[in-house]
Amino acid sequence: MATVEKLQEHLKKAQSNLEEAAKKNSDAAEIRKLKKKTKRLARKASKITATEKMAELKKKKKKDRKESSSE
Repeated sequence: MATVEKLQEHLKKAQSNLEEAAKKNSDAAEIRKLKKKTKRLARKASKITATEKMAELKKKKKKDRKESSSE
């Protein structure tokens, strides 16, 4: 399974590739493909961080979870 750091690294690389393609005036299909890739990687990274956060909350007692979520 990919780590968040690796995903962030791939995301930065994909974003730079997208910027280069936009500067070169590449075809629309290529730009659309790169946009999809960056969105997918961003969702994947945020999903992993959210899952880790929820796992941490599950370790706490229910009463403590409610207090921390209301802050």
